[in-house]
Amino acid sequence: MIEPHGAATELGDDQLLAMYELMMTGRLLETRLHNMYRGGRLGGAVYPGVGQEAAQVGFAYALAEGDIYGGTHRDLLSQLVRGVTLEETMLNFFGKAAAPTKGRDGNSHFGVLEKGTLMVISPLPDAYPVAMGCALAFKQRNEQRVAMANCGEGATGTGNWHETVNFAAVERLPVVFTVQNNQYAYSSANDRGFSLERVSDRAHGYGIPGVSVDGNDVLACYSAAREAVDRARSGGGPGLIEAVTFRHFGHAGHDPADYVKPDDREQWMERDPVTRFEEFLIARGLLDEARKEEIAARLTETIKAAIDWAKEQDDPDPGSVAADVFAVREPAGDEAAEPGPSGEEEVTFLDAITQALQEEMERDDRVFVMGEDVGHFGGAFKVTKGLAERFGPRRVIDTPIAEAAIVGGAVGAALMGLRPIAELQYTDFIYPGLDELVNEAAKYHWKGGHPVPMVLRGPSGAGLRAGPFHSISPEGLLAHHPGIKVVVPSTPTAAKGLLIAAIRDPNPVVYLEHKKLYRSQREAIPAGDYELPLGKARMARRGDDVTVVTWGAMTYASLEAATTLAEEGISAEVIDLQTVVPLDWDAVLASVARTSRLVIVQEDVPFASVASEIAAVAAREAFWDLDGPIVRVTPPHTHIPFAPVLEDAFVPQPDDIAGAIRTMATT
Repeated sequence: MIEPHGAATELGDDQLLAMYELMMTGRLLETRLHNMYRGGRLGGAVYPGVGQEAAQVGFAYALAEGDIYGGTHRDLLSQLVRGVTLEETMLNFFGKAAAPTKGRDGNSHFGVLEKGTLMVISPLPDAYPVAMGCALAFKQRNEQRVAMANCGEGATGTGNWHETVNFAAVERLPVVFTVQNNQYAYSSANDRGFSLERVSDRAHGYGIPGVSVDGNDVLACYSAAREAVDRARSGGGPGLIEAVTFRHFGHAGHDPADYVKPDDREQWMERDPVTRFEEFLIARGLLDEARKEEIAARLTETIKAAIDWAKEQDDPDPGSVAADVFAVREPAGDEAAEPGPSGEEEVTFLDAITQALQEEMERDDRVFVMGEDVGHFGGAFKVTKGLAERFGPRRVIDTPIAEAAIVGGAVGAALMGLRPIAELQYTDFIYPGLDELVNEAAKYHWKGGHPVPMVLRGPSGAGLRAGPFHSISPEGLLAHHPGIKVVVPSTPTAAKGLLIAAIRDPNPVVYLEHKKLYRSQREAIPAGDYELPLGKARMARRGDDVTVVTWGAMTYASLEAATTLAEEGISAEVIDLQTVVPLDWDAVLASVARTSRLVIVQEDVPFASVASEIAAVAAREAFWDLDGPIVRVTPPHTHIPFAPVLEDAFVPQPDDIAGAIRTMATT
């Protein structure tokens, strides 16, 4: 029989009975959902946590009001512990309009941030970086709050898990990492996932406390969690808890779990967490057979009523299918003026970005910068030079090499009300962070209704002979994913004004800084605080014969081509998009209506690109205005080479652009 120890000895009778009712709620609810799914009466999927009730209740019960819990698809009971209702749960399972995700995701893939639970998504353990980011916000604001992140033992093999725990340990963040070791990552037993005897042994590699507990003993789980939570809350940094337990069903409702050996199953079933806690409560005089039956009957009826009620609620309006991709920026008194007259002193493209960062950090103490080498070193291209000395290490954070943790951490900090600006050393390195960017940042408002005001910025583009791993232009990749704004400035004036707008925007914005422009472009920029609106193109050059649509460094190549053609009597109009998402379709189509010809110039490769989309939309919307085929001037569909002659052959040159325009204008 289990025995209380540590913090569990402080639990009163009412609390013990409340924990029991929560465990029984989870057992009855998830067994019923599993049976409904197996019987064809519930769509989507179910991921039962039956058998893991002790860990789920014990861990989540140790948190206080205001703390944050980030779980997985199997942590439905933990959400109930945090205050999510059965009605909210069942609305989500049935995909109803009033569900936490408004029918945009189903089953246990939801969170209720107001009640302290983060959005659940399929990739694991994606809640780890986001919860870590919440803890980063708590530390920034000196709040006595703690985040807890949970996953299964299989997810500890991922890079996200390592990056997050390491980042949190370095920063000594108030976060507790829990692992429910239920013996199987889907069907793979633990010896196929790691060679350690205990998952908690991983903690030693990060310099944080780690402990393994009996995951079928709710009091042991609670005691370990309370100790770790109290330590984190008092400034002691993160800890890792492994709960060794067993899931009674398969990975999901469709999985019969026939890979579990019968003898192993029998041994685990003898240690059922609900039965063991009942034995403890009976010995304590708090439970008997009659009360057990009364509790089970009452909870069964409550669950049935919630299911029956949820079934009858309204489905989502089909007309809302494209709604809520972006949060709307509400007037908040922080709107900057439009640009005024330019000053006398010229600044570089790079200096304009630094000015924007410094001024926004001075204006708003919610704004902070984090990334690799952004502190006293000043970043790989010195964009953040001087910020660490001015604002200190809490607001200019040198991170480990950990793109997933950086991006996911920015998501969590943004959800907690901060305005993170995360730097990538090169945007080529965005790929490890794409999971957190497209699955957490980009989907949060659409799915959960909460804005994610964060900026992910860094150098992009070719032209510096940096080869295939330091030269990409990723705007096409990013534009493909709904929910991400993509900014590509070309002038120092735009570099500052668009970055200020991006920082103040309530959505995730990727801000691409073409490194060839950092020091090559300079101009006098408007003085003081100003914004340029996202989604507004710039008329870089007026013309009558051909419209050239471009952005970033290709703006200058296009302008050079237009200057050459003017000597031949060909008038090219150059539209500098400035932002790819949102894209200024009005400016593009209005120009095409005047010139009747369209050339699109981009540095990104052609297949499934921004140029492809512009051509497709223009062909549809401006069909009757066009006097010839749309022409795209792009690199070949290959990688960016190193040798100068090869890179120049890859990147569109002014002569290439001029040739395309000339052909269009004379056809």
